[in-house]
Amino acid sequence: FDLRDIEGLSDEICTRSEKAMRGAIGALPDGVYENEAYTDGFDDPIKLSVAVRVEGEDIHLDYEGSSPQSERGINVVLNYTVAYTTFGVKCAISPEVPNNDGSFRPVRTTAPEGCILNAAHPAPVGARHIIGHFLPGLIHGALAQAVPDKVLAQGSDSLWNTQISGHREDGWPFTYVFFSGGGMGASSRNDGLSATAFPSGIRGVPAEVIENISPVIMHKRELRADSEGAGRRRGGFGQEMEIGVRGNSSWTLSAMYDRTRCPALGLRGGSSGGLGAVRTASREPLHPKRQQRLEGSERVILSLPGGGGFGAATEREPEMVSRDVTDGLVSIDRARDVYKVVLDGDRSGHYTVDADATARLRAEAVSRWDDSP
Repeated sequence: FDLRDIEGLSDEICTRSEKAMRGAIGALPDGVYENEAYTDGFDDPIKLSVAVRVEGEDIHLDYEGSSPQSERGINVVLNYTVAYTTFGVKCAISPEVPNNDGSFRPVRTTAPEGCILNAAHPAPVGARHIIGHFLPGLIHGALAQAVPDKVLAQGSDSLWNTQISGHREDGWPFTYVFFSGGGMGASSRNDGLSATAFPSGIRGVPAEVIENISPVIMHKRELRADSEGAGRRRGGFGQEMEIGVRGNSSWTLSAMYDRTRCPALGLRGGSSGGLGAVRTASREPLHPKRQQRLEGSERVILSLPGGGGFGAATEREPEMVSRDVTDGLVSIDRARDVYKVVLDGDRSGHYTVDADATARLRAEAVSRWDDSP
């Protein structure tokens, strides 16, 4: 193209991106849309509040009302807050616009200095992702008031970071960290993805890689049945892992987990996703955010949270419920009690819908709701 440089081209891309982003914002109804959400925190829950103000082709997101900064390392610096705020807005209203300076110009982000989302030096911030990854879901909950068909229900959001330290069988010390994702929230059109990290986009580490480069053993790894938030579109399933270490030496688990007390909420009548949990194989509960010493033979079970559902569970197509039960992801009792779908099974484990019984059960549920005060 006989270009001496690409400065003019890059400027044009940014200009077009800004124009497209302003067009997407301008399509939103003017107004202030507020939302709040809670995370587990360290010892006490953390409150996150946002007010989304749409004025013409500009949008301002303010986090006034969020919890104050913590003594623990879960604080977030403002530039991290800005990054996940702009990402959350773009995912909802303009996912096709490139990420660049132009697409960010119409989005203004503020947070009071000293709050959990704008921590002041020297606040510890090493585990900032535990709070920062909740921002897109918080924003989508606010924008659901304006554009419900373009947002996601809450998901597991925060990555589960597992750090294991100890000694190899030959006596050499080791430290290994791996990342895992729970279920994503559903949208108005699609079920949430299972065991998928959002909004971080970090790919989960295969068990074979973990076992090849560290003494960590993945004894079990599977999707968590019944962990989804039920809905017309269900949330994604969490996953369950059972891990241990080769040899007889004691080892340390440094846990960085969330959604063990505050589930992913659904939207438009969708149910919350299942809570996460961390415990030993002998069923002793462990703290989700501490260093904990374990015996060499001990195993730890990580149960990652599920994503929230979108819409009422009784509006879900019975055939989709049947498929999930056949796949072992939803129990037959949950299909009947939550989705109001009656299934018949055969010896091969394949389930089909009893259409007449399902219609009666759903009609009874609607009648009960109509008669309730």
